[in-house]
Amino acid sequence: MKNIKLGLKYFALAYLIATIVGFTTFYIHETLMWISMFTIMPIVFGYFFYSYLKKVSSNASTLLRDTNILILFWIISSFLLDGLVYIVIVPIIFGNKSNWTFFQDQSPWIWLNYLTIILLGHISRLILFKRLNK
Repeated sequence: MKNIKLGLKYFALAYLIATIVGFTTFYIHETLMWISMFTIMPIVFGYFFYSYLKKVSSNASTLLRDTNILILFWIISSFLLDGLVYIVIVPIIFGNKSNWTFFQDQSPWIWLNYLTIILLGHISRLILFKRLNK
């Protein structure tokens, strides 16, 4: 990965925004949470994907490799952070036991988020590729 600090920074910002929006909209109305997760979150993650690739990929020849590395890094980071936040931190905050079946209980929604990371990464790559080849 060309710039791990930048990749981690952009992931952390996107994840933080997603978490805040998700919790806030959930407490307003669960339907609003689902709408925001399928509209606002892809825009936020897509923006940070594009921003990262724009900064580190100066030519089209390395763009696919850079994209795939960032996708893999973000999926692993998301998986680890989802586990930490939703299995450990949230239950502690609400005085509950850790929910070790989180990834089963949230399936297929949690797995759809990882697929979305793949799609957003490659959509961002295609947009940047077109701009680099103008």
